[in-house]
Amino acid sequence: MSKGKSLTLYGLFDIDTVETIEIPILQRDYAQGRKEESEVRTLFLNSLSQALYNNAESRLPLDLDFVYGNFEEGQSKAFSVLDGQQRLTTLYLLHWYLAVQHDHIEEFRSRFVTDEHRSRLTYKTRPSTTEFFDALTSKDFVLSNTVISDQIKNSQWFYLSWQQDPTVQACLNMLDAVQTLFSGSDIDLYDRITNTSNPYITFQFLDLHSFGLSDELYIKMNARGKPLTIFENFKAKLEQKIKSFEEPWPAYSLPFNKNASGYDYFIHKVDTDWADLFWPYRNVCSNDNTFDDELMNFIRLVIAYQYLIDHRDSPIDLHVNSGELFGRNGRLEALTLSKYEVLDCLNKEFIVRLISFLDLISRDGLIDNQIHSYLENDYHYSEYKTFKNVLKNDASYDDKLRFYAFYNYVSKSPSDTELNEWLRVVFNLTENTITNTSDEFYKAFFAIDKLCQSDKPILESLAADIEISGFAGAQIVEEKIKAHLLLRSQEWRDLIMNAEQHSFLKGQIGCILNFSKILSFYREHEHCNWDAEEDNEYLASFKRYSDAIQGVFDEIENSSASIDYLWERAVLSKGEYFTNNKRGKYNMLSSRDTRNNIPRDHSWKRLLRFGTASIEQKQSYIKVVLDDPLFNSNEVQTSLSAICSNAIESEEIEPWRKALIQHKELMAYCQQGFIEKNNSEFVLLGQSQRNHPHVELYTKTLELELSLDETLLTPFSSLWYVPVKSREESAHLKLSGFVHHGERYYIEIHKTAGCFDIRVIGGEIENAPDTLVSVLESEGFELSGLALPSLGIYKYFSDKNQKSINDAKSKIQKLCASLKDLSDE
Repeated sequence: MSKGKSLTLYGLFDIDTVETIEIPILQRDYAQGRKEESEVRTLFLNSLSQALYNNAESRLPLDLDFVYGNFEEGQSKAFSVLDGQQRLTTLYLLHWYLAVQHDHIEEFRSRFVTDEHRSRLTYKTRPSTTEFFDALTSKDFVLSNTVISDQIKNSQWFYLSWQQDPTVQACLNMLDAVQTLFSGSDIDLYDRITNTSNPYITFQFLDLHSFGLSDELYIKMNARGKPLTIFENFKAKLEQKIKSFEEPWPAYSLPFNKNASGYDYFIHKVDTDWADLFWPYRNVCSNDNTFDDELMNFIRLVIAYQYLIDHRDSPIDLHVNSGELFGRNGRLEALTLSKYEVLDCLNKEFIVRLISFLDLISRDGLIDNQIHSYLENDYHYSEYKTFKNVLKNDASYDDKLRFYAFYNYVSKSPSDTELNEWLRVVFNLTENTITNTSDEFYKAFFAIDKLCQSDKPILESLAADIEISGFAGAQIVEEKIKAHLLLRSQEWRDLIMNAEQHSFLKGQIGCILNFSKILSFYREHEHCNWDAEEDNEYLASFKRYSDAIQGVFDEIENSSASIDYLWERAVLSKGEYFTNNKRGKYNMLSSRDTRNNIPRDHSWKRLLRFGTASIEQKQSYIKVVLDDPLFNSNEVQTSLSAICSNAIESEEIEPWRKALIQHKELMAYCQQGFIEKNNSEFVLLGQSQRNHPHVELYTKTLELELSLDETLLTPFSSLWYVPVKSREESAHLKLSGFVHHGERYYIEIHKTAGCFDIRVIGGEIENAPDTLVSVLESEGFELSGLALPSLGIYKYFSDKNQKSINDAKSKIQKLCASLKDLSDE
């Protein structure tokens, strides 16, 4: 026994020197049954259950590690437990339950209860605990279908005061959990749990007094009252899981064991090198001065990776369980170990991948308390930032994809050149593909995993037209074209790197490939193997469009408003480039707002990605601007302004386009860039919907035109616009301040499908003085509308003969001049 002996609980009492097991006063209460310890309880009971139900000939017993303590002075047969209290108590309760369930209660008592009807497992912490164990094991009890804890509490021998004892409460909770797990069994599990010749569950019994250790040391070893953290429980169970896996393992080497098993390697490294790795990051996620949470977040991500790989061909499982692994915005859910086991996540392949990632990150230790970087440049991948995001569980979908891509590729021991090229491609694909859902993440993840398995360097794979899915199709084609160019010459590499790393383009340069006609060549030939003369022409064309695009977006990357929307207005002068939304709603790409998927669906980045015929047609208007003789990439604002000025003078441009080109205020009004346009109306939306203020394009333009010289509006003193918030109302322009014979009159200008409706309104205008009526009729106005004074509705004089903005402007100014002499003021 001094060296430890493998025993069952039943067999422990075969030892002559052990008559009772005592839980000493220094121990805490029975914690495994506490309500808040459901995860620990579930994991332990599941382990016991799996061991008891496993009746295979080749099975090995479940070993519960060391149980150690000493024999109390003067009580040579009372073993005082210093470590193992929780396991022994749970085993004892399970033996009692199975004995009751399978009619072995007398056999149980003969082994586990003394002749004085005292339980042979006792607690010194409280008398009530000992009394409870004595009563539970010596009183008759018949199981029913009700909850076992309720049965016990309703028994005549149960004292209500025992409910105040935390250990008794914990025992009742544990028995409920045992009942839930074992109540449906028809197998006589009591026979199995008490089998000593071919045991199912064992522990290593150790008497520490044989080593001459002091009681003070016992207390230190016991770490009295300190509960295990979630990570500590997880780590302990994970180590048990690893120990159960059979050979072979990858070649693992330790300083003291050149041929270590996966288990030996893991338990050594997790408490040494890997612990050193995470120690400087111990408060990245929480401020508890431990790295438990940080390491758990890391492990959860590797679990997720392996789960995806294991279920690559099971889309239903992936879809159903996506909510289990991934929460909102891709954050990893903090699943319990038992839940991971239900999902079959903790397999040997996961352990191998986890070890690989940890070794790759911890290589050669830390430098300045940070991980040792593989890269000299972090443009395409930031090792430090991404690692911290993973530890904080704050890694975006893109972070998760790049993190996996990086270490999975590093594990192949590539050259620095190959690694950097790989990261460039991964960055371009992830940066220019929107990944908002777990399903989108899965597809991209599988694509990266497949690409990483290629035996060729990434550029050669792309140039060979390797099949890729999971990312934006246009970006995939772009990467294949660029692979051909990068393999051609250093000149192409310099130009492409320069363009890709522009702060707006960020790896998406499809528009430059399109404008320089490289795209059309590739589509026709599926390669870029042109001759030297053509190469010079393509190089020059690529550089010209690259400089032009970079020049424009240097100016407007953060705000088109900063140059009065000159870019949007110039492109509109060449054609209608707007992106479509739905039901006649469009976006002018004039906003940098992040709401309503604008960066994804309604941005210049989106329009500059080649793909559909519709997109490329709109993209062609951009090329026409860049090809305009007036355009100068070194004088962007001046040249765009000149292009807009030319367009305003053109007779070929539709009135609505001309209005937007001429008046920057119209684009500025649309804070998110949205408009609604059809054959009957053109609405500028202040936000994204009509339940916010919105205006009508032509009347708003008329306001801007009239405001250029408001002296021409006398006798009206005020000009203002009336926006509306619904489809039922009509946004309109209004003039007020004209008084005739003591009555106030004003003008409203509405826009209908084919004309302006200019209305003169004021009280009962049908009874207006003849002097006013005569002027209105002479100007072509006719009395219209209904008169319902009780509802505040009156007739008005109306003119609907003006079709254009200029006609309406002239008509209003002429009417104002005619009314000027009639004003009372």
